Amino acid sequence: MTTPRHLASLALSLAMGAAPALSQAATSDFYGGSFGSLTDKSFTTYSTTVNGVGLTIQAVSAAATPMVTVRWDGIGMSSGLLEAGELNSQLSGSGDALLLTFSQAVVIDSLDLSGWDVGLLGSAIDKGSITSKGTTYALSQGQSGFLSPITTFSLGQIPASQTFMLSAEGSLSSFRLAGLNVTAVPEASSLAMMALGLAGIGCLRRRQVA
Repeated sequence: MTTPRHLASLALSLAMGAAPALSQAATSDFYGGSFGSLTDKSFTTYSTTVNGVGLTIQAVSAAATPMVTVRWDGIGMSSGLLEAGELNSQLSGSGDALLLTFSQAVVIDSLDLSGWDVGLLGSAIDKGSITSKGTTYALSQGQSGFLSPITTFSLGQIPASQTFMLSAEGSLSSFRLAGLNVTAVPEASSLAMMALGLAGIGCLRRRQVA
């Protein structure tokens, strides 16, 4: 026989089971000796996880065979043996880019770039952008501590998505991706499960009051 206590336990389990998927914020650090080697290692695609959310990184360039490069100071790309492994802009045409593909929709709260030249009086020499769902957002004024090798950009205004394109812009830009701070967006099934659990708890409370 199913008792109100059993139903309450089931409803609470449904609600609690869906809760972890609602907001998973994490920082993925691609900077430091524990991350990569002193010299670049090249990958056709580079895969990692951010708090349980899968992330695949691909290099995008006009070159025939661009490769993702991974080193102690971050992730970049290269299209040839003699090219540096950073994301570099071009004098004409599109600059180097990294395509970030997550296993589920996320919000990128902020990202860290290494090698970003803030310039004199905060007027950045380096320029970059993030493209999501057909809209491009400029990376202009980041936050950097005194003599810090890392510059952080707040991106909470960019809508949630599974894919983002990080690109070098301008004519003198050169930098690497050094970290990501993301929040996972709940999937529809998780939301439905939590709603069902909360509705069940509400019904039981009303029955007990009656």
